[in-house]
Amino acid sequence: MTVERDVLTTQQAAKLLGLSTTSVQKMVINGELDAWITPGGHRRIFRSSVDQLLNSRNAGLAGVTGNRPLRILLVEDDPVQIAFFKALLARIGHSVQLTIINQAEQALDHIRALRPDLLVTDLVMEPMDGFTLVQAVGDEPGLESLDVIALTAMSPQEITEDARLPTRVVRYQKPLSADRLCGYLDALTVKLLEQEALCV
Repeated sequence: MTVERDVLTTQQAAKLLGLSTTSVQKMVINGELDAWITPGGHRRIFRSSVDQLLNSRNAGLAGVTGNRPLRILLVEDDPVQIAFFKALLARIGHSVQLTIINQAEQALDHIRALRPDLLVTDLVMEPMDGFTLVQAVGDEPGLESLDVIALTAMSPQEITEDARLPTRVVRYQKPLSADRLCGYLDALTVKLLEQEALCV
């Protein structure tokens, strides 16, 4: 018989793991957390599987959340957009190390030096635009797998017609919502956790 202290709701598991409920639900679906469904249709997650994940973090298998913050490089030339992005990060509460570059032509050297976990770039900038930067990152040996978010006020049709943005790049319309950014960072944290665990 499963007693109440042995199981958690999705919300309780999310709070313990420092993730959104959506990310925890995906982890359950992917088999990363053990769970079952009550007769009333509610998901219950075994606390033992959550504890196991937390213990692996404490052992250093999840360095991105336990030992260091996520490294994010923001390439943006608009001070208003920079302030907005910083406010979003403060609102969602993720532990991040944010580096801000105002010109795309300077970004590649910073990416090589910093090795960020995530590149977030505007697309419309001068003299080098975000399209050119993303292409350069994709062509750089060792950087082709870098996670990239492109922020833009351009319409999806305009981006498609331009045809310079690789399909692997995640595109978000400005203004970016806190929920969308939080969900992406949650998923990135889980991915990096899994990658580090495989390297141990």
